[in-house]
Amino acid sequence: GVLWLSIVAELLYVVLLLTGNILMSVEMCYYSSVIDGLKINAFSAVVTVLAGLLGMVAHMMYTTVFQMTVNLGPEDWRPHTWDYGWSYGLAWTSFACCMAAAVTTINKYTKTILEFKHKRKKLERSFRIQYKFPDH
Repeated sequence: GVLWLSIVAELLYVVLLLTGNILMSVEMCYYSSVIDGLKINAFSAVVTVLAGLLGMVAHMMYTTVFQMTVNLGPEDWRPHTWDYGWSYGLAWTSFACCMAAAVTTINKYTKTILEFKHKRKKLERSFRIQYKFPDH
């Protein structure tokens, strides 16, 4: 059961990565305003974070199932020495890349939103000073 759960989780990982890539492509090619592009970009970052976490969990489940099978399997089937191999390193590299891309994108989104808010407050203050509107 855990083996099939890990396979389904790996498939969901690939689907979430493809969804994140499609959203990033949409953000690069088409959006009506800067804010809409930032929202699409932030959503793709969240999807990428979920993909990275799901991929790592799925890979760990698969590794655990393999390890249990090796330890509990027949003596002649068991390898005498084994290591995690290239797929283990690839899973950690994929996880690190997903997290780095998502954190960078979310930081960019937050920075831009804060800059917009600061510019709006600055503009409102200049209008109040220029036209001497009463404060509410």
